[in-house]
Amino acid sequence: MATTVSGLIPFGALRGTAGRQPRILLIGPYDPMGGEYTFLAPPLGVWRLAGFLHQHGIAADVFDPNCCAGPTEQSLASLIASSRWDVVGVSTTGMTLQYDLALAHLVKRLQPDVRLIAGGMEATFRPESMLTLAPFDLVVLGEGERPLLEIASRLRQRAALEEIPGTAWRTADGSVRRLPAHALGRDELRDSIFQIPFERMPYRMYWDRLEHRCRIGSLPTKADREARLAEIRSVRLITLNYCPMRCTFCSSTNFLNEAQGSTAKIARLDAAECVEMIERIVNVQPDVRTVIFQDDIFVFRNDDRVLPLCEAIATAKADGRIPPELQFISTNRIDAMTPERLRAMRRAGFRVLGFGVESFSLNILREFNKAQIHPFIEPVLADALSVGITPFLDMILSSPRCHVGDIAENVRQAFKWTVAGCEVGMYPYVIPFSGAAMANDPTLRPSTIYERRHIAGTTASWEQATKILPVDADARSAILEIESVFDELLRTLADSSTHLPSRVRSLLWTLSAGPVLERYGCDMPPREAVMRALVNRLPASAIRVLRPALPVAAQRVV
Repeated sequence: MATTVSGLIPFGALRGTAGRQPRILLIGPYDPMGGEYTFLAPPLGVWRLAGFLHQHGIAADVFDPNCCAGPTEQSLASLIASSRWDVVGVSTTGMTLQYDLALAHLVKRLQPDVRLIAGGMEATFRPESMLTLAPFDLVVLGEGERPLLEIASRLRQRAALEEIPGTAWRTADGSVRRLPAHALGRDELRDSIFQIPFERMPYRMYWDRLEHRCRIGSLPTKADREARLAEIRSVRLITLNYCPMRCTFCSSTNFLNEAQGSTAKIARLDAAECVEMIERIVNVQPDVRTVIFQDDIFVFRNDDRVLPLCEAIATAKADGRIPPELQFISTNRIDAMTPERLRAMRRAGFRVLGFGVESFSLNILREFNKAQIHPFIEPVLADALSVGITPFLDMILSSPRCHVGDIAENVRQAFKWTVAGCEVGMYPYVIPFSGAAMANDPTLRPSTIYERRHIAGTTASWEQATKILPVDADARSAILEIESVFDELLRTLADSSTHLPSRVRSLLWTLSAGPVLERYGCDMPPREAVMRALVNRLPASAIRVLRPALPVAAQRVV
């Protein structure tokens, strides 16, 4: 693995072509919170683009701002000052935007003549803001493969960069013009995925950091250590271009449609191609324990891939092409799961299945455009647990038009299924990601909270929507108080337990919500039961720190 302390992972073999081919640097989203806003893993999107450009003979390097030996800004400054770059692309997300833009400003200050390009989710939905808040010359909309290839071609020809399909730019009169482009077709998507340079990606550096954070060596039994290593030593693989389900809180469902200007076609790898990628991953990253399929939906209701894929994985394990102990995680439609599919996935090695349940309240599910899944939630969770699969539930406790009773239903059910063996990740309210239907709903503006964001090293700032609170006054007050109690408990535990998995955080949410919701007349899980479940999952050092922060009744349980 070729790495440097600057965070640069170079494609060194192309150095000799730099004179006739443009040199491109791709910067991943910057999460200085260390995994709070992004996956603590190599940024798969920019690595895919780098591999694609490399295959076409173009020198493309990746700077991972989350994987630097020293301060990120110093590492990037040293890298930019050490060479002459023709293009620097900055990937942006809504949660990391102020940090991404700070890196963009830094690049332009150090190399004013570089072509600075914005890409990613936030750039696709808000190109005007990108061109206003940072010195970008161009914005790439949606997938970057074709636009970057055309940019490189035009730079070789010394041609202008305007009018490239799949980009946006500021015209001479100051307006911003967009030129849509069709999403990659199935074969194009496959070819791009197959060029991801997994062998060059610094997974070992990430795994070492996570093992240190999770204090693997201090876990009491080998079984505990092995289970946690299976979570940590993972490699992510995307096999689908996008999710078409149009959940109202979600922006990624609209990503390719926004870039194309119309509805994009679904494209994904077939079963044989998935197995081929798995084999390649284990060959170049032999210490991997889990492959995570990062598709927003891995299994559809009408799905002709999942059963052949499970059979192909089992065959590859039997033939020795895939380690028999290799495990898998995927995110799926809960209404796509049948007992047959669950059994097949368990036999293949799927140990965790993510389900975007979002809510147990039918009212909230209707608001999220997900009411159709409601009758499937409980039976599928029970079936998954019965075959030895751990369901992971993503949940949003409140919604813009919910009531206190809806929040209470979510808390009760989340506790029930956590105790039953599920993993639950909780969020208190809808985050208004750019491009999501709820973020664009003018009737929700009065309930949307904005915070001023500042770009470090500049005077630039903007008002960013950060949360959509319930319209109902009681629900709004309740969820804010629950969040406040949760944040206080989290701060109390910060020094004693550096990593709190979802199963622990969900119990902290339940503990925080109980007294608040009881004041509104809602039935809540017994506080003693919640505390016992929490104690069983916390180290002794954390329990000692937590006890003084709890009500007296809860202290007796601890």
